[in-house]
Amino acid sequence: MHNNVPAHQALATQKKLACLGFHCLDHPPYSPDLALSDYHLFPGLKKQLEGSHFWSNVEVVAAPETWFDGHPEFFLSALQKLEQWAKKCIELHWEYVE
Repeated sequence: MHNNVPAHQALATQKKLACLGFHCLDHPPYSPDLALSDYHLFPGLKKQLEGSHFWSNVEVVAAPETWFDGHPEFFLSALQKLEQWAKKCIELHWEYVE
């Protein structure tokens, strides 16, 4: 499953995925179940940055990096949740198709 960005839709990309035996799954343009950033990434980061003021681009970049460094389990947890949600969507899709 991938986004409809030009790099994903390029003929070379499509050929390579087919050559590797991957099957692309269609999904709605916006699926809240798969919008991991909306439900996992942004709430914690937003809370951490609430009320912050930045005086340079360096500070803007450093603030979330510092937050992520303090949460090493964050990405593993996020990927596991995404995997669970994707499996559920696939199962529901096949139930609907049948």
